[in-house]
Amino acid sequence: MTEADTITNNAKSNLAFTLMDLPDERRQNMARLYAFCRIVDDIVDEPGMTGDERHTALNRWVDIITCKASPLPGIEEEVQKLMVEMELDTAPLLELIEGCRSDISPRQPATRQELLHYAYRVAACVGISSAAVMGASPAARDYAMALGYALQLVNILRDVAEDCRKHGRVYLPADDMELFGVTVDDIYNQRYNYRMRQLLAYEAALAEKYFCESDELYQAMSVEDRNALIPAQAMKLIYHNVLEKMQDDEYRVFERRYSVNNFRKLWFLLRARIGSFEFPSIAEWGFLYNQKKD
Repeated sequence: MTEADTITNNAKSNLAFTLMDLPDERRQNMARLYAFCRIVDDIVDEPGMTGDERHTALNRWVDIITCKASPLPGIEEEVQKLMVEMELDTAPLLELIEGCRSDISPRQPATRQELLHYAYRVAACVGISSAAVMGASPAARDYAMALGYALQLVNILRDVAEDCRKHGRVYLPADDMELFGVTVDDIYNQRYNYRMRQLLAYEAALAEKYFCESDELYQAMSVEDRNALIPAQAMKLIYHNVLEKMQDDEYRVFERRYSVNNFRKLWFLLRARIGSFEFPSIAEWGFLYNQKKD
């Protein structure tokens, strides 16, 4: 088992779960990409490092993916091999690193535009690279971006309490919070009330918008691209189910962490596979009606 496989398996994430649907080579390549994303995220989030050490560690990964540094055996070598063999565009992954870097000294987004810029870096760019590794054509880029926005917005809603109290981060836009009369202190002290529910519902509507947009883009893609992106569409179904649970429960994010069990994940993976299948049209089955009776 490679180091990328070990990192991916140990993470037990939703994405790692959906990779089982991929052919071996693509699954291995996605494990390498996922491991890279996981490491970069952990550099910023895990305790025990100073700010300077975190920046230095991120700079090392900039040099690895741009092939400016010789990789050490293990995950560095695996990631650089992925970049070279697949000729991946480095721009999205460099944006991811800078998005994670911004969390070292976090600043609350003032507007939705600033929130979406952050989401583009840490989620949409991951989607763009993932689509390429899964074997989709460049036509899938807009779908990957829309889905990335939706997934990140669900993450922000689900983790709003933990992000604030554990990491000192508030990703909900200051303008939106002011609109509903919610303060950072309300989030830190987990004041669950009508204003908080309305704010979270307002942000959930933005996530729904991007889920709908990704669905429209997915249906417009070729059969080949839809087949390549079955794991991504399974992620869409899983995260949309998390959003529905929050909506049905009136966003009690301070009391519980919303998730999907493995049985339902398997069901969503099956649904994604079925949904990518293009059934023959009536015209194609017309020969059945043209058969002469004996």
